Amino acid sequence: MRDEILRKIGDAACRDDSQCRALPLGSKPCGGPEGYLAWSTLDTGARELEALATRYREARVARNRQLGLVSDCAVVPEPAVRCVAAAAGVAGSGTCRVVPGPSGPMPATR
Repeated sequence: MRDEILRKIGDAACRDDSQCRALPLGSKPCGGPEGYLAWSTLDTGARELEALATRYREARVARNRQLGLVSDCAVVPEPAVRCVAAAAGVAGSGTCRVVPGPSGPMPATR
């Protein structure tokens, strides 16, 4: 299911920061998301993507319970996401990316 979500997000193309969002992904055994993925509203529909993420979260919750998994219970805060310019510097084209916080990159990000 995670691969399906990644395919849906694609390259997360954007023109500006307003098109970028953070998608909570999975579920830690103690609750809360395992991490976040950056995605763009430019080419990805929110409803379908959020439905896939919900199905994935529910599957992870069930797996965690079935296997009796535990985690560190650390809260993974929602990261900032930005539209990062393409390497060639083409104006108006970029990719949504997670912006590292003050303590470094967020876990399980894209």
